[in-house]
Amino acid sequence: MAGQAVFTGKPFTRRQLLLGMGRFGLGMGAMSALAACMPAVAPTAQTGGGEAQTPSQEAVTIQYWTFWADRWGEFQGKIVEEYNRTHNDIRVEMLIVPWGELATKLLTAVSAGNPPDFSIINRSEVVEWAVRGGVLPLDDYIAASDEVHPEDWFESAWTECVWEGKAYAQPFESGTYAAWYHIGLFEEAGLDPTALPTTWSEVDAMAEAITQGTPQDGYTRVGFIPWGSRQDLLGWLAGGEWYDEETQQITAVTPENIAAMEWVKQYADRYGGEALERFRQSLGGGDTEDDPFYRDQLGSVWKGSWSLSAKVEYAPDVPFDVRPLPYRDGTSNDSVNQGSACVLPKGSPHPDPAYQFLTWMSIHGVAMWVPFAADMVSRKDQTDIYPDALPDNEQFRGYWKLYNDALAYAHHEPAMPARRFWNDQLSAAVDAIVRGAKSPEQALQDAQEATQRELDKALGKA
Repeated sequence: MAGQAVFTGKPFTRRQLLLGMGRFGLGMGAMSALAACMPAVAPTAQTGGGEAQTPSQEAVTIQYWTFWADRWGEFQGKIVEEYNRTHNDIRVEMLIVPWGELATKLLTAVSAGNPPDFSIINRSEVVEWAVRGGVLPLDDYIAASDEVHPEDWFESAWTECVWEGKAYAQPFESGTYAAWYHIGLFEEAGLDPTALPTTWSEVDAMAEAITQGTPQDGYTRVGFIPWGSRQDLLGWLAGGEWYDEETQQITAVTPENIAAMEWVKQYADRYGGEALERFRQSLGGGDTEDDPFYRDQLGSVWKGSWSLSAKVEYAPDVPFDVRPLPYRDGTSNDSVNQGSACVLPKGSPHPDPAYQFLTWMSIHGVAMWVPFAADMVSRKDQTDIYPDALPDNEQFRGYWKLYNDALAYAHHEPAMPARRFWNDQLSAAVDAIVRGAKSPEQALQDAQEATQRELDKALGKA
């Protein structure tokens, strides 16, 4: 029925969603099946929320595909219901497509000429869709809008939606990373819990004090594992860059990035790379009741903002503290901003009203989403929105502010059509360093050359 949210698909956990966000995009071969041309679209003004409206007999019904399911799907459904309640000219029907299937089904629908009017996808996948003509450019709509101003969004969120000067999406939610420290393990090791690390050398001292075990006998507790979280963070925290958007060149082999990989090698040499990997592979899943941080197995971890709500749910009594990510001595704070984005698939049957809903979602819908889902905003004027799932106290409000502060200086993933290939190559490089199979410089050189070939192919340069 028009105006109602439609729920379908298999349920999945919050952790599965977060893991899937990094990989539910299309593969390079599948994306090449999309046509390169874009249909012309005319701009129109959009409306915001307001009083309840009676549906017009001429109301346009648009289809929205989302990957959020379970209670997060219910949250999305409530947002859609609020839009339908306050707008009488557009009715939105929402269909839940499991995150593991969304990209494939969306590709199939676009290729067949019967896509939904609107969807939300992983923000780091926007450029891949744009390069291959899978989503519509929004510049004409943005230029005609009285409400959409790119400078109102954090740069790391907005620029991830831009390819060669054109905007192909508007950001929805965001999330950044910070360092968590297990205060109980600090105290047990005789460390001062009020003097938490800010630099890598200070992390090294902490890890030495907390770690229990040997490479020969194995470990029961480890202070820190540098490659245990997002590996791209290492280069940025060392002062490096992985990609030059202007020249479209992979820039992995730089002194800063090599220094980051030397830090990885330092831990592999000191504690035994294979021994640390055996320990790491034996650990329970993050953001679950078996999270190794909750079970006193890790002294420090790097976690996303969404993990705060999991901590409240699964381990409210584990003493911890949160600080900005530690950085290589002589550099400064950094993080990553990851999230999702609102798009109009190529062939959107009703692009004008769909853009009205897209803009409402990217400004007003996300303001409803954050209290529900404990995700972060992408706009500068909304950082005071606080999740209902977190305790309303000075401690957690301080942590939330810390994560929000990172939006101003965080990187986004390289906005290029070979991004997922690059992530795989970087992971392989780190693995080779940990196992002692390659030097840091050689591992990065191999990753850079392989990714550049793939990128040039995707850009039609090879």
